[in-house]
Amino acid sequence: MKKLKTYLLIGFVWCLGMGNLRAQTEDLQVTENSFFRTIRANQTDSYITFSQGIGNMEPLIFEALIAPYFLLRTSRDAKWGATISPAILIRMYAEESFPVRTPSYMPEISFYHQLNKTGEETIKYLFLNLTHHSNGQDGDFFNEDGSFNTFSGDFSTNYLELGLFLNRNVVPFANTNEYFKTSLEYHFDVKRADELEGRYSFVRWHNNFRIFRFLEYSDASQKLMFDKNPRVQTRLETTWLFGDINDASFFDLKERFNFSLTMAYRPKFLSDVSLFANFYSGEDYYNMHFYRRITIFRIGLQAYSFK
Repeated sequence: MKKLKTYLLIGFVWCLGMGNLRAQTEDLQVTENSFFRTIRANQTDSYITFSQGIGNMEPLIFEALIAPYFLLRTSRDAKWGATISPAILIRMYAEESFPVRTPSYMPEISFYHQLNKTGEETIKYLFLNLTHHSNGQDGDFFNEDGSFNTFSGDFSTNYLELGLFLNRNVVPFANTNEYFKTSLEYHFDVKRADELEGRYSFVRWHNNFRIFRFLEYSDASQKLMFDKNPRVQTRLETTWLFGDINDASFFDLKERFNFSLTMAYRPKFLSDVSLFANFYSGEDYYNMHFYRRITIFRIGLQAYSFK
């Protein structure tokens, strides 16, 4: 009798636990609304390139951005959200011992506020990013010959980015999502390398347009469905650099305009990774290398932050 009671108690606890697990699973399945889905679309995708590609960059084994993020939210219908990302950008050089030299550390915390009504498919929200960008070095900014110290020079800056993010149906297909964001970035003078003055833009205007195209398929009932991850992704990005940059004129495109076009394709046999091709022309974004302009074409693998 005692064993029977024990078995009944174990069975009751197991059923209770399974019921709670099922309820939690169902709750998790419905917590993703359009607002938080577009927050995911605003995140930077991690990637790794195959070598340095074609252009005027020194030989690399790879360049990689590791940008995981943590989404913070209080409820399904919340109009506020936040993300935290400890992003790191690294380059492994095709030299003796394959050095990974002076990575860019870019921890960031972001806040989001939905502007339209909860439940609407068309989403508009404001976002605010607080970002630190440094290379973890404390050496002299310049070498003895006056060149930039890209090995151990101290690069550090902090900035705020305020912007608007929205989705609009632009492409005439049922299986696409289109997102647009525009933002202003301001680097404030707190723990900033003094030598950046007059050489580095402290005010930047960013624009970003992304198109996600999803795979169409039919289930057993022949109802049209879409895959959870996009099959094709296109991303167009531009940045205009304001301020004093090497005495460049205001309309100097060569010094002030950054352009990037990325196209990514996910084969059927891959779930969370895609192949991508990217063309970039503009300021080198790798900390102490900011002083030069690069024009490159490269291919690689990209991980999806959008799900």
